[in-house]
Amino acid sequence: MDGWRCYQSTLYYISSEEKNWSESKQDCSKRGANLTIINSNEEQDFFKTHDNVWIGLNNMEGTWKWVDGSPLTLSFWASGEPDGAKECVVTSEWKTLPCSSTFKWTCERKPSIEIKNL
Repeated sequence: MDGWRCYQSTLYYISSEEKNWSESKQDCSKRGANLTIINSNEEQDFFKTHDNVWIGLNNMEGTWKWVDGSPLTLSFWASGEPDGAKECVVTSEWKTLPCSSTFKWTCERKPSIEIKNL
């Protein structure tokens, strides 16, 4: 579980290297995870100390959607955002940036439960 942190029954990974949004999404997938979907005030608070980290929100198809296809219902945009010319989003106060920019990223997944016969 190197690099993963547990918060409210979800595991989060924050990278130490930088990649563009698509490469970040691929890395999360390789880890059995998705780019992080922030859907609560508590989860947003958890990421307040992480600036300029890719999350799983994009506007590549003309509508703000999360990587799992769900629509944006709760948002934490910085003042002046979203900027219509940019399609991908970083924390902590959400900012839109070109998806080709390189930043650290965060993945999330539910922990797997290991059951052993006793």
